[in-house]
This record gives sequence, structure tokens and C-alpha cells, in this order.
Amino acid sequence: MREDWGNLLTRHWEREQDRSMSARGGLTWALPLASVLVLAGCSTPEDATPADVVPDDIAAEGTLLVATDPSLPPAQFEVLRQLQGTGGGPLTGFEVELLEAVADNLGLDVEWVEVSFARVLELADEGEVDLASSAITVTDERSADRQFVSFFTTATQWAAKEPNSLGVTPNNACGAKVGVRAKTVQVLDLQERSAACQDAGEDAIFIVQYNDPKALNNALLVGEVNAMLADSVVVQWAIRQSASVPSGGTIAPRTLTTVGEPYDQAPLGWAIGADRDGLAEALLQGLTEAVEDGTYADILESWNVEEGAMDAASMRIIGG
Repeated sequence: MREDWGNLLTRHWEREQDRSMSARGGLTWALPLASVLVLAGCSTPEDATPADVVPDDIAAEGTLLVATDPSLPPAQFEVLRQLQGTGGGPLTGFEVELLEAVADNLGLDVEWVEVSFARVLELADEGEVDLASSAITVTDERSADRQFVSFFTTATQWAAKEPNSLGVTPNNACGAKVGVRAKTVQVLDLQERSAACQDAGEDAIFIVQYNDPKALNNALLVGEVNAMLADSVVVQWAIRQSASVPSGGTIAPRTLTTVGEPYDQAPLGWAIGADRDGLAEALLQGLTEAVEDGTYADILESWNVEEGAMDAASMRIIGG
């Protein structure tokens, strides 16, 4: 039986609590966690190590500067906020651990710059950071002007509060209030479904957007919305959280359930700015090493998200 998220969080927190945090230049650092990532075709000399392909400017600095939104469990989030309802504390999550491990394979540290999800891609594009790592779904639009290194697969999933009195499903949501995280691919999904409702002579979907995933989950739990949709791994997290009563005892147990099947499977990727030549290839080298030594699989299994693992042959650089 899989452990609940409360125990999982505690275990990951206990593993990291004796490690110190440091600050540099006023930017927030997250603790280096476990290990690593995946791969794809990359042509380098057979005797080259991953560290050999790191761009010179980054190698000289010794650090990857990474923008992230620390409110996206289970990919990246602040441990204390989840366990105690307070801000601050180290970052954790499967994506944090993966990137920390890849960086370690490249002989680099990671410096996390914590911003809103709406800003992570902007910082990468503006050259303020080396890359963005924030459970970013790779789309044609997003990859038109930047590169992504894919590392995980997710899909869109709907959830409702039990009992689902309105019978809301992805194909039966006209007239319902449906919550969604702002600036995500699911917003466009809802807008298209709402337009289809109106074209059929039915009421539009009332779309309620939230900046904070926790606020979205709570809105569904207290009945502010009739359903929600998000990445499948995020929905599974919300369901496990509602079952384990993680902080303050305010969430009634076993109140959320999936409705409908997952759809629109897509990769998550790390976004790299246009002026970071060679960084994507270096990340793929680091991912290859992590796949080969089993760290990639170990991390996903430790977070109970192994269903999103990508086959090594599917990992690649997208866009640019």
C-alpha cells in the first residue's frame, strides 16, 4: 500500500532538516535533494563526462540559476508550508530533486529564484536565470522561442468533491463552476469547452481562476466550485492531501475524487532561454547519467509519481 502524503512529506523533511540553507545575493536557495533525470540523443565524444559539456560561463560560476514557483506540489514546494501551514523552509518535490541531481552530475550547484508561475518563463527569456523549472507543460506556443528539456509526462485530470451531486465530468460541465490554475494550459481547455456549451445552446462554464493551487483545492473542498482540473499528478496530490488531513485538521478526510479519464498527455520540461547555448545538451547528458544509475526511477518512486516516468528514448530537446 502506498504511504499517504503526510508521511511522505515528513520522511522527505526529516531527510533534509539537518542540511543548512544559504543565501547569495538575496536569492533563495533550496536544499540539494536526491537525484536525477532523463535523457535523449546527444552526440559527444564517448570519453566525455557530463561536466565536460557545461557552457563555459556556467561552469566558471559553478551554479545553475533557476526560476521556480514554490507552490506546485508535488513538483516543487516549501516543506514547512505543507506540514505546518507556514511559509519558508527548504524546497522539496520530485522536480526539485531531479534537477538538483542533474546539476550534481554536471558538477554544479542550484540556486533557486522563487517567483510566481507567471514570471518563471519571463525570467528565463530575459536572461535573468539560466532556466525555469516549475512543472511547465511543453506546448507548441511555449517552445516556439525557447528550448525545453523534457523529463516527465503528465495529463489533464478533473476532480470533484464527493458526492459529485451535479454529476460534473469533462464532457458534462455546462453551467457548472469549474476551478483552474491561472496561466496553465487547462485555462484554454476550459475556454474551448465553455464555447462549445454556448454553441450547443447551453449555459457557459463559469471559469474561476486561482493563482495558488492550494486555494484551488480548498475552493473545491468548501464548495466554491463544482469541479477542478489540473495536471494529473497535481490532482492525485490534492486527493491524497484531502485524505491525510495534512495541516491544521481543516480538511475532511476522503472528500475528493477523480471524474473522467486523464487526457491530453504532454511532457513537462525545463525551459532554457535563447541565449543559453549548449545548456540543453548539458542537461541531457546529466539526465542520461541519472537514468543509467537508476536515480531517476528512485526519485519518482519515492514521490509515488512513477506513472509519469518517460522512456529514455522519448527524452529530448524541444523547440528553439
